[in-house]
Amino acid sequence: MHRLLTAAVTAALLFTGCAIREDPVPRAISEEDQANFGEIATGDVAEGGGRIYLVSPSAPDAQPQLRAVSRNEPANPQELLRSLVLGANPDESALGLSSAIPTDLEIIGARTVGTRLTIDINDALDELSDQGLRQALAQIVATASSIDQVQLVRLRVDGEPQVWPTGDGEGTDQPLSIYDYPGFLETSQPDFTAPPSA
Repeated sequence: MHRLLTAAVTAALLFTGCAIREDPVPRAISEEDQANFGEIATGDVAEGGGRIYLVSPSAPDAQPQLRAVSRNEPANPQELLRSLVLGANPDESALGLSSAIPTDLEIIGARTVGTRLTIDINDALDELSDQGLRQALAQIVATASSIDQVQLVRLRVDGEPQVWPTGDGEGTDQPLSIYDYPGFLETSQPDFTAPPSA
């Protein structure tokens, strides 16, 4: 009898703990969550397990930052990067999201070896100003780093290695990572390693 009573009480607690309760009053949906609702008539659909990074609106004197938005889970890195080049869909544009990446940028190829993704592009980034180029590079690197296991990005133009500016404007011919663009991400910014003390 004691076991039967214990089982009944346990079942009742589990049932009430799993019940879904309605909110007593309507609540607002954040702008970030709104991008995940509804069908998009044109452009890429803002849903799925993939992520691209777009430029969010900012105050006049503030540096624009990048915001992650959803995209369909890509079959390969090249597919996700092409979605990035397409930029914001109409709903995201209505929220003020945009892209620093030129629409004529072509993703010629993308190949992953270990934790490094090598991306081959055309020379469309050459038309950007210094700040615009750093913003576009941060978008590409952040989007590439959202792919499982990718930590480093080597960006080549027509198969040739290049020197690219990092977030502070310094040039490097080494593979890029999100740690090269501190302060560019609006959310989910990783913890940056503190420099060793002298």
